Amino acid sequence: MLVRWATSEDLPQWYALASEVSPVFRRPADMGSDAEFTSYAMSKVGKYEALVALDYRSRGALGFIGFSRTHNRISWLAVSESHRRRGVGQQLLKTALRQLEHGRPVTVETFPSGYQPGAPARALYLKFGFVETEHDLVGPHGAAICRMTAGLSSAGRGGSFHYRYPEFIEASQPQSCPACNQELQPDDQTTIEENDAVWIVGEYPGQGRLFGKIYVMPKKHAFHFEDMPAAEATCFMREVQRAGKALRRVTGAEKINYEMHSNTGAHLHIHLFPRYLNDDFPSAPIDYRLTTPAPYESYEEYLWFIDELRKELNSNG
Repeated sequence: MLVRWATSEDLPQWYALASEVSPVFRRPADMGSDAEFTSYAMSKVGKYEALVALDYRSRGALGFIGFSRTHNRISWLAVSESHRRRGVGQQLLKTALRQLEHGRPVTVETFPSGYQPGAPARALYLKFGFVETEHDLVGPHGAAICRMTAGLSSAGRGGSFHYRYPEFIEASQPQSCPACNQELQPDDQTTIEENDAVWIVGEYPGQGRLFGKIYVMPKKHAFHFEDMPAAEATCFMREVQRAGKALRRVTGAEKINYEMHSNTGAHLHIHLFPRYLNDDFPSAPIDYRLTTPAPYESYEEYLWFIDELRKELNSNG
């Protein structure tokens, strides 16, 4: 299944699912045609606060979830009856929770204990660490509900789009891109070379604990590599190749690994990871989250590396 942001084109399928689950939600009328609900769904789509699970082959909707970043809560979740017990709700909830703040309680108002049609939803929330904190509440249509709350750990949350999509997608536009607007470089990064085409940048202590880890970023803004004009892509890759050749000479690496992610910084860039006989990842991908202990004997050795790479790049420019 594919879990992605719901768009306006998905609204008819969302309304149809809402109509299907109206009896379970104990709504007095058809939820899918209710003006309050349709307004809610359109609002969520416009704020990146609604997700849809789709069948890859048919592109039919399996389920939807809505949430609120402002109130840090899950506000709507349903899976079509014909697609239940396939992990759809679990994938939707997992993905939505990533977008909420884990430093404060996450809440959901859901079905009370003893209401059998709502038991699968309650079981799902319990599985994700929610506990019932308020009961005997009355919902907006007079039905009994309860409030469940989860205190989720923020450990291990990085800065990728998985956790902060609105900020990420805004930075994907040139007018909001930190690199394009020449915002201050982080203290742990050093520009090794800047030319008309790219920046070549070093990092201390360095991702993956690999001596000489650098990245190359095109000067012209790019978000998706496959959307770069062919001439710009050729120019960019020529500079990446030049940087890789110089890096291998300076570091003595056995191989250079090239990785293009741009999941945190939306401006396209390629990471260059030198690989060594004694590195920490034999027959395995690099864990870029590991940065300590530093691969350099001292910060002075890191500066020596920066200087040597500059010389090598200049001699082969």
